[in-house]
Amino acid sequence: MKQFTALLILMLLSGCDVSSNNSTPKVTASDPGTQQQQHQVLDATAEFLRLLDDGKSDQTWAAVSPVLKATTSEIIWSNEIKAARLGLGSLEKREPTTIGFTQHMPGGPAGNYAVAECVATFATGPVNEKVVFREDEKQWRVVGYFIHKQVSSGAENKKAPL
Repeated sequence: MKQFTALLILMLLSGCDVSSNNSTPKVTASDPGTQQQQHQVLDATAEFLRLLDDGKSDQTWAAVSPVLKATTSEIIWSNEIKAARLGLGSLEKREPTTIGFTQHMPGGPAGNYAVAECVATFATGPVNEKVVFREDEKQWRVVGYFIHKQVSSGAENKKAPL
């Protein structure tokens, strides 16, 4: 039990949420930012997710913010990213849905943050992805990655008998 608790704490500190029972931490970023900021974050999101899609989670450490690096190690980060995406299969498509900016992040130091959300379809079905960035030295660096499978009951496609 102690090992499980320690693992859970490390996952929360690293920004990965591999639990299917917990919702993504409430991270709101309602400021739309400038068009330039949106392009920068969209590019950083695409680059980060491309590394994950290519199975190169170990190479994402270079994109991680020093704020996150101070709370975890490269090995833990890489392993948790792999665990979060385990069993998804190959990417079929991904669409960005929202990008927002804020200067307040729950549990984080003051700074400029961005939240990029995407809906992706993998071989095993659709997921919601959220990448949280912090601006460090004029570059957007990752401070969190959250992925949640979309669950449907299948009932929405069935017609009620007449």
